[in-house]
Amino acid sequence: MKAALFAALIACTPVTATALSCMPHSVEAAFLEAQAAEARFVIVRGRLSFNARRLPKVDLNNQHATPKMTWIKAKLTGKSLSYSGFSTPYSKPVTLAVACFGPWCANVKEGSDVLAFVELGVDGGIVATNPCGG
Repeated sequence: MKAALFAALIACTPVTATALSCMPHSVEAAFLEAQAAEARFVIVRGRLSFNARRLPKVDLNNQHATPKMTWIKAKLTGKSLSYSGFSTPYSKPVTLAVACFGPWCANVKEGSDVLAFVELGVDGGIVATNPCGG
């Protein structure tokens, strides 16, 4: 009885999360998310250019100060998907929306090749990412 009570107390003790657990992200999952959304998207394979100094920084001593979302002006250059494949030239300014989940932030590299689902908004395209790759 004492062991069961002790186990129950331990289970109820709050602890800090030590790792982020993400479901594997795939092109199929991204497509299904985009298809289910009310927003419209264009799929682009290209290169993302932005000021990497604007990416969120995590202060491990003050993790609550980490912004949940950081918006960065960027440019996406490449080819968008059409009926004939990735054949339509695409070179437009976009907003990079970088999400953080607690102390974990999306890992985006300036100048890297990307496959992006660009959300078409009133104020231009948005490329969203998070620590799980979504």
